[in-house]
Amino acid sequence: MEQGLPAEISVKGFAIHKMFFSITIPYILYLDLIRSLAMVITVGFVVGQTPIARTLFNLERSLRKQLLLGIFFGGVSILGTVLGTPIRGAIANLRDVGAIGGGLFGGPLVGLIAGIIGGLERFYLGGFTAIPCALATIVNGTIAGLLYEWRKEEVFGVLPGMVFTSLAEVGHMSLVLAISRPLSDAIGLVKIIAGPMIITNSIGVGLFLLVIRVTLREREKISALTAEKVLKIANETLPILSKGLTEESANKTAKIILKYTNLDAVALTDREKILAFVGRGADHHKAGVEIQTKSTKLAIQTGKVQLLRDRKAIACPHLQCPLGSGVIVPLRNSSGEILGALKLYRIDENAITPLDFELAKGMANILINQVELREIERERELRMLSQFKELQARINPHFLFNALNTIGYIIRREPERARDLLYKLSFILREAIDRKDNLIELREELELIRSYLMIEKERFGERLEVEWEIDPSTLEFKIPSLVVQPIVENSIKHGFSSTKKLVVKISSFIKGGKVFLTVEDNGRGISSEKIDEIMRYDPNYTNCIGLRNVLDRIRNLYDRDYCFKIKSKKDKKGTKVTMGFPIEGGKRWLLERLLSMTSNPQGKN
Repeated sequence: MEQGLPAEISVKGFAIHKMFFSITIPYILYLDLIRSLAMVITVGFVVGQTPIARTLFNLERSLRKQLLLGIFFGGVSILGTVLGTPIRGAIANLRDVGAIGGGLFGGPLVGLIAGIIGGLERFYLGGFTAIPCALATIVNGTIAGLLYEWRKEEVFGVLPGMVFTSLAEVGHMSLVLAISRPLSDAIGLVKIIAGPMIITNSIGVGLFLLVIRVTLREREKISALTAEKVLKIANETLPILSKGLTEESANKTAKIILKYTNLDAVALTDREKILAFVGRGADHHKAGVEIQTKSTKLAIQTGKVQLLRDRKAIACPHLQCPLGSGVIVPLRNSSGEILGALKLYRIDENAITPLDFELAKGMANILINQVELREIERERELRMLSQFKELQARINPHFLFNALNTIGYIIRREPERARDLLYKLSFILREAIDRKDNLIELREELELIRSYLMIEKERFGERLEVEWEIDPSTLEFKIPSLVVQPIVENSIKHGFSSTKKLVVKISSFIKGGKVFLTVEDNGRGISSEKIDEIMRYDPNYTNCIGLRNVLDRIRNLYDRDYCFKIKSKKDKKGTKVTMGFPIEGGKRWLLERLLSMTSNPQGKN
C-alpha cells in the first residue's frame, strides 16, 4: 500500500533542494558571465586590431576621435548585454565593461556616449530593472570619464580600473534596489547577480585596459624602432641627398635603406621613371625606364599611400616578378606637389608589417625634407654670399679714402711707418676681397681688426684708445668672417661726435655653451627706435647697413641658435654689441629640423 512521505522528510527534502538551487544558480551564472566575458574581450581585441580601430587607440583627443571611440565602446556595451544571461525578469550582463572602459580610456565624452548607447539599448529591452540598469550604465560611464580627467589624461592602470568598477557595480546594485519594484523581487535578484556581476565586470574592465595598454605599448615600440631606423638612414643619406634626388643619389639612398632593414626590395621614382631599384626584382625594374606598375602610377596620381597585399595589387606586368607585397608612399613636398614615390617590397604576400608601413611613411617624409632642406640651404648660402660680398664691397670705399690720406700725410715725414701702414692696408683689402671661407678662426678676425685699428690710430692718435679682453681659449673657435670688424668700424665712425676721447673695448669669453664677443664704446649711443629697426627683420631696411648685414648673416647661418644684442641709449655714453655663437657649430639647426620631422606625418599620406 502506498504511503505518503513523512512530513519531516518532505520539509527536509525541500530545504535541501532550495539550498542546492541557491548554490547552483550563482555558480552557473559565474560560468555564463565568464564565457560571455571571453567573447566580449575576444571580439573587442579582434576589432581593435583593425586599421580603423588602431588609429583610435592613441592619446590624441580630437572631437571626431572621441565620438568614434564612444561609438566603439558603446558597441562593446551592447555586446555585453546581448551576451548576458536572463534571470528573474532581468539580465545579468557585462554592459558596464564598455561604458566604464570607454570612460577610463577616452574621458567624459567617450564614457557618456558609450553609456547612453548601452543604456538606451538596455532600456529598450524592458523588464522591471530597465530604468535603474540603463541609468547606472550612463552614470558609471560618465564618472569613469571624470576619473580620466582627474588622472590628467593618463591611461588608467588595470588594478585601479578593477577597483573602480567594483565600486561602480555596487552603485549599480544600489540603484536596482532603490528604483525597481516590487522590492522583494529586486532584493532576490540582487542576491543572485551582485557577486557575479561585480567580479566579472571588474575583470572585464581590467582586461580591456590591459589590451589597450598592450596596444599602445606595441605602437610605442614600433615608433621607437621606426625612429631608430629612420635616424640611421637619415644620417647616411643626408650628404647624399644634398645634391638633390637624382638617379645616382636615389640608388645610394635605396641601398642604405635596404642595408638597415630586412626588406627584399627598395625603389625610388620621380613622377615618370624609376630612379633606383635595388633588391629582388631589380633584373626587370631598371633605373631610367618608365614606371611599370599601375600601383605606383596610382600612388603618384592620387597622392595616397598604397598598401599592396598581394601580387595582384602590385600589378607588375613581368610574369616572373618575385614581389609579393609592398607599400608605396608618394613623395609630397611642402607645397603639396608630388615629386615621386618611395616603394618598399617583400617577396611574400601579406607580409608588410605595421613597422614596414610606418617606416615607409617616415622615410618618405625624411627623404623629401632632406631634398627640400638642400634647396633651403642653397638659398641660404646664396643669400649669405650676397651679403658677404656686399660687406666686402663696403669696406673698401668706407675707410680706404681716409686711410690713404693718412698714409699720404705720414709718408713724407716717416717713410718706414707709412710702409708698415701700407702693408696693413693691403692685408685688410686682401682679406676683405679674397676671403672665400664663411667661417674663420677668431684669431684671424682679430688680426684683421688689429691691422684696421693700427691705421685708425694713426688718424686719431690719442683720441682713440683700444682695450682688449680676449679669452685665449676662444681664439681657435670659428666665427663668421667680417662680423666683428664692421661693428668696431661702426663704433669709431659714429663715436667721436660726443666725446673727446673714444674708448673701444673688444672682449671674448665662453658661457652657457656659447662663445660671446662684445664690442663696447663710450660714444654717443643709438636710440631705442633705431635699435628696434635693426633687430626687426625687414629686407627693405636700408639704414645702419653694417650692423644689419652682420645680424642677417648670423641669423641665416645659425637660425635661432645665436645671440645678438645691442645695448645703448641716444645721447648717453656708450654702446655695447654682444654676439653669441654656439660652440657645436652653425649647422646644428639642420639636423634638429630633420629629427623633428621623423614623427610628423607627411601631408595627407
